[in-house]
Amino acid sequence: MLGPLRRAAVAAGAASASAASLRQFQCAYHRSNERLLPCRDQEVSYGLNWAIAGRGVVVKDKVFYNLEKSELQKGGAAYTECLSGIPLHVRGNVISGIPDVSRAQFAKLLKLVTFHLSSISSLYVQDGAVGSSVECDAKVRVISDNPSAVLLLSNILWKTPDRSISHDTCPLTIYVASSISANVRNSLGSGSQYANGFAAADIERSSLILCGKAFADSAMLKGALSALTAPVLSARGGLPFPGCTDALPALSKLSPGQAAYHFLAGYCDGKFIPAYSKDPSPLDPIALANSLFSHLKEDNTPTYLINAKSSGKYIDGKEFVRLIEVLLSNNLPDRKSEDIRVGELKGKYKSFLSSKFGKYLPKEFSF
Repeated sequence: MLGPLRRAAVAAGAASASAASLRQFQCAYHRSNERLLPCRDQEVSYGLNWAIAGRGVVVKDKVFYNLEKSELQKGGAAYTECLSGIPLHVRGNVISGIPDVSRAQFAKLLKLVTFHLSSISSLYVQDGAVGSSVECDAKVRVISDNPSAVLLLSNILWKTPDRSISHDTCPLTIYVASSISANVRNSLGSGSQYANGFAAADIERSSLILCGKAFADSAMLKGALSALTAPVLSARGGLPFPGCTDALPALSKLSPGQAAYHFLAGYCDGKFIPAYSKDPSPLDPIALANSLFSHLKEDNTPTYLINAKSSGKYIDGKEFVRLIEVLLSNNLPDRKSEDIRVGELKGKYKSFLSSKFGKYLPKEFSF
């Protein structure tokens, strides 16, 4: 009788010791995150680490999650000198002039970067979004070895509620490896333009890698994010529509075909930029214009073109508000005669779009 009792006691003691060890680990784990996650339970902490592991990064020690700017600065973050001309390589781009990166090259680079981040004692994770509308934004998660990079990216991304990333079907991941070795930083190119690092994006993977000081080039960052989020924003109904020229009236009402035509031409300051996109993009401008046309026609959406220039200068805020008031009052000026400059601009539009898209230009599109 004593034998079974002794064995039961030993088993109970072992189970108790295991539970105690687990509790000790949980407490230690939670303490390592309590500066970062003061209002989150341990389940969320574990969930975050698992989510990061799903992106190839294993947390070595501490992870600082969604810190406010003041907290980042207390942790050593600082606004760094703005850079320009950082090389950007994009896989999946259909716009010419942007260096490519192969599937194998990106996979190898991503493996090196995730290994580097997994060796860092303190990681910084920040969630945000591209686009201010919850219905058609693109969620972004930043995993960084540098708080200064997170501080800068916080100024580019919109804030998003906690856990929203976990509920998004296609979030984008930005890997920041500022302290990675020079050998890795030169893996896609060499020369003076690569001295401060480089960026590589894979649209299929929804991933962006920033090596060295690449995070300090805000213009390049915005272009990369534009390319990576284009498929998501387009699928969710988000489309850009800027533009300005003195030849057009200050305010014009457009049909769906006219709106798509102006959007496709992308005329601004005397230059044509199809779909207003100079940045790399996986989406064909014709496909974007057709999507805009369909949305406007199916929803019967009133569309207007506001000319941002007057007498060679950009209009100010007061003039913009005045034009909006005119639009809302439905008191648009009646223009029966066509300005000679408008006729000339029509010819430029036709010439450019015919040479660029030829037979693929939809018949419904018009000036």
